[in-house]
Amino acid sequence: MDLRETAVSAMPKAAIRLFSGPYVAGDSLQAGIERAEHFAKQKVASSLDVLGEDAASPQDISEYIALYERLIDAITTNQLFRALPEPLRPSISLKPSSFVVAPKDENGMVISPGDIDWRSCEAAVETVVEYGAAQGIRMTIDMENHQWTDVTLDVHRHLFQKHGAMVGTVLQSRLFRTKDDVDQLPDGCRIRLCIGIYDEPETIALQDLHEMKNRMIPLARRMFEKNIVVEFATHEKWLINRFFSELVVPLHITPDRFETQTLLGVPRHKLINQLVSGEYFRNMPGVNGDTAALNTGIVHRLYVPFAEHWDKAIAYCRRRLIHSPNLFWTGFVNAPRVLYHSLFNK
Repeated sequence: MDLRETAVSAMPKAAIRLFSGPYVAGDSLQAGIERAEHFAKQKVASSLDVLGEDAASPQDISEYIALYERLIDAITTNQLFRALPEPLRPSISLKPSSFVVAPKDENGMVISPGDIDWRSCEAAVETVVEYGAAQGIRMTIDMENHQWTDVTLDVHRHLFQKHGAMVGTVLQSRLFRTKDDVDQLPDGCRIRLCIGIYDEPETIALQDLHEMKNRMIPLARRMFEKNIVVEFATHEKWLINRFFSELVVPLHITPDRFETQTLLGVPRHKLINQLVSGEYFRNMPGVNGDTAALNTGIVHRLYVPFAEHWDKAIAYCRRRLIHSPNLFWTGFVNAPRVLYHSLFNK
């Protein structure tokens, strides 16, 4: 455990709240919608996520379902969002752990996986996905630690048969199994590809961050071969450069077959503006023919989480601060501003 991890693990909730201000939209559904509106005006898409994991009771699950349905309604009835082209409208991300009672230990591991009612989890997720798909809202089933990989992919496979690419899921490059998981994906589905944020044992996952990032390129190549829509999620400009120079341009991948994604709060404003305007591509060798459309810009989507109460955001924020040094220092720099806002802008 390094110094940053030790410090973050010991932080009280109030300190986590201060450090996390830049990359959580706020503590209400309206705060999430307003942040998505702000980005939409800049031609940047959003994926809204309700923070809150580890449902403790059936009532919690019912409340999460109702909250996601309200979120779907808020997106659907929003005039600004309705006027956008479909790829730029907000999508929604959700975690299976919000939809099943699955007690965990202090390390975040489900205590008795064999005793969990995974079928009820699938049914609850399906309720939300079907509600969103019926209104034309793209839904993404987020990936959690390795205990959730099989059930998440099973739920996605089932829902993809019903709703096609309106429902997507996530694969993490750090897991050794991911290459095989890509080969088992249904052709034409939609996948967010990232390194993953959960610590995993060395027996099942890479431990070196640079290896995890480099591995995203061959995984994305294989996805393109299977006609999968790739949501390439990274903050690393060098890796985004590789994605375009080694895959998109030489393979003649058109903009409807991918998008790039980053997290709310990570300072990548210049890069994002270059991607959505097309400036990034205008001097790139080989951008012509099938890929000429890159010159008019691509879809970039920001992951925009919010919580109805900050207590429900703490687990997410603590993970981000531990595993993302840049976020830690961004939070440190922004903490005074967030404190001022919390004291004087109620």
